[in-house]
Amino acid sequence: MTKNVENVKIKYCPGLVQITCDTALKEYLDKKGNGALKLGSHILRVYEEHYKKALNISLDSLAIEILAHTYIDSFSRSISTADGILPDVLEEPLDKLMESIKNHTEIIDCGESQIDNNRWIWDMLTPYKGLIYGILGDRA
Repeated sequence: MTKNVENVKIKYCPGLVQITCDTALKEYLDKKGNGALKLGSHILRVYEEHYKKALNISLDSLAIEILAHTYIDSFSRSISTADGILPDVLEEPLDKLMESIKNHTEIIDCGESQIDNNRWIWDMLTPYKGLIYGILGDRA
């Protein structure tokens, strides 16, 4: 099932949501009153309505993943300012993930942990949501 939100294309699959990362997504996130948290909340609600069960991804994990893919440069800067704050276990996988995202940003695959092998990274970043959201401002 595919549904659009203000021209943002979102495909819903069992255990997975795919968001097209393009100008429409950036324009949506830049619009006053919108942001990754609002979009994430919408996605979780529509998923649950359609599949009659919750997508097993927290709102913050989903929002952080959307922001990281959409604003990779800003997100990378926010993460680099967190040196010494983030757990050591995240440093190397996060660096590799940021490089991979830079090379593959057309579709954001937001999947449950059994589908998305990077879900643990987004989940581990949720305690740092204040820092991430603060740097990315209204887009959060």
